[in-house]
Amino acid sequence: MKQMRHRGKNWPAVLALLLSTAALAACQTANTARPQTGANGAVPSKAAVIEPQSAAAAEVAPAEAPGQIAAVPPQPVAIEPSINDDPNQLMGLDRSGLTALLGRPDLVRREKPAEIWQYVTADCVFDVVLYDSGPQYRVTYLEARNAAADRLAPRPCLNQVLRSRLNAPIS
Repeated sequence: MKQMRHRGKNWPAVLALLLSTAALAACQTANTARPQTGANGAVPSKAAVIEPQSAAAAEVAPAEAPGQIAAVPPQPVAIEPSINDDPNQLMGLDRSGLTALLGRPDLVRREKPAEIWQYVTADCVFDVVLYDSGPQYRVTYLEARNAAADRLAPRPCLNQVLRSRLNAPIS
């Protein structure tokens, strides 16, 4: 029998085999779980492995492999309470009703037969006009303006007044 020589003709197949083996080896992930061994070298049973009991405990657990970043829980978003900022709710209120809703005014101007109660925020001035209606003064007119005395819509300004009163320290 004649011996066949295949010198140099199979190198593409050998190279392909080596490259595919290397590619498969690279697919193995870095965080593949390795069994932990005890002091005596024995692998503990599945029942002996302690798992975190809650989602919060799992989030605090350290990363398994170097270079991994532990998940950070989302920060809670402060939700502002809903406020009835409809200016019409002020109409007809007396002094005590207005004080109960808006608190003490920053300034009171008395011009008989009216009183102007002024509430000031960072962005606007809210004027509430009360007229003498017999035994009590009652709200009959509202106006909002900016620092330059330009008229504004009353609702956003009333919203700011109400929110500033919510955040004000109790005295």
